[in-house]
Amino acid sequence: MAIIHFTFDTALGESFVHFGYALYSGDTSWIPPFKKELRAQLSPEFGFYGKQGNLHRHFLATAGKNVVGRVSAMVNTDLRDKDRTPVGTVGFFECIHDYAVAKDLLEAATGWLHEEMGMNRIWGPMNFDIWHGYRFMTKGFDQKIFYGEPYNKPYYHDFFLRSSFIDKYYWDTVEITGRETLQRMVRRGAERHQQLVAQGYRFEPIRVSRFKDELRKLHSVLTASFRDFLGYTHIPFEEFERLFAEMRYAVHSRFVIFAYDENNVLAGFAGALLELSDAIRSMEGEGIMINKLKFLYRRRFVKRINFYIGGITPDEAVKGSGLGRAGFSCVLQQILKEGYETVLFTLRARRNVSHGLLGRNVPLPQREYALYEWNS
Repeated sequence: MAIIHFTFDTALGESFVHFGYALYSGDTSWIPPFKKELRAQLSPEFGFYGKQGNLHRHFLATAGKNVVGRVSAMVNTDLRDKDRTPVGTVGFFECIHDYAVAKDLLEAATGWLHEEMGMNRIWGPMNFDIWHGYRFMTKGFDQKIFYGEPYNKPYYHDFFLRSSFIDKYYWDTVEITGRETLQRMVRRGAERHQQLVAQGYRFEPIRVSRFKDELRKLHSVLTASFRDFLGYTHIPFEEFERLFAEMRYAVHSRFVIFAYDENNVLAGFAGALLELSDAIRSMEGEGIMINKLKFLYRRRFVKRINFYIGGITPDEAVKGSGLGRAGFSCVLQQILKEGYETVLFTLRARRNVSHGLLGRNVPLPQREYALYEWNS
């Protein structure tokens, strides 16, 4: 077995991309990422590489002429732990079920980051930053995968722990089906919503017809709300727009709301999206016309809703107004009005206040995810 490394190389980059598709071939749970996007992320024009101080190296493990694993090592000059320690990352990890291959790949990636780049703390899996994909699924492989959910081979968790990584942080997802349970959750925040409206707060649905303008608002309030989140780095609007532009196809105009305080200041947001895993999976990673038609057809049969995100600005948090609970209730009520009765409350950080929004007597999380850390 050999380890090949590169920064920019069209042929090796194509092998890097192709390996993921070969590894998951026949896995009906897997949602193929778009090849065009993966290729863009390996090209010199991708925004990450143009920022001063950012560095990277990609690695391929080969056995004869066959690729048997891949990983990338990255230095994001903006990435810091909460104690301000610089953090390197390993991402795009994929590997056959052979720990020897994983060991060599991870040693090559961490060795480069530590010995050549001086990184004493490394997180993984993380592709560049938290905006472009991170975390492994550790529980939930028997569940129907939703679009945007981390999905990987079950043995990756063990491979990382055996390679001197430790668990850094956890997230979970709970799926709830049943109108009565969801209505109870609505009632928990409905009174707070009414009180805030009486005080002059406004809850306005997203204007899909002016999507770029609405993305600017979302970028503003989301980055303000999440600035203390683990691994947060600032993302310019241009990259934010590129990442979220396709979100319009998952948006129901009543399921994403912006909240304004009594002084007409944007103070928070809450958002749920149509769960489009079947529609995205049907595209098979290619945006050709026939696949776009498949997507539009399957989009008509959505049964589940992903309650993804919500947040309030730091200024609003200081008030203790209960805006988060009110926004949550407002969106969930609209979901019920549209007739949906299955909602996934997705990717909730451990100890985050979002756990309390669901109340008691709800199922335990069916899915869990982890981020790992390596220290010198």
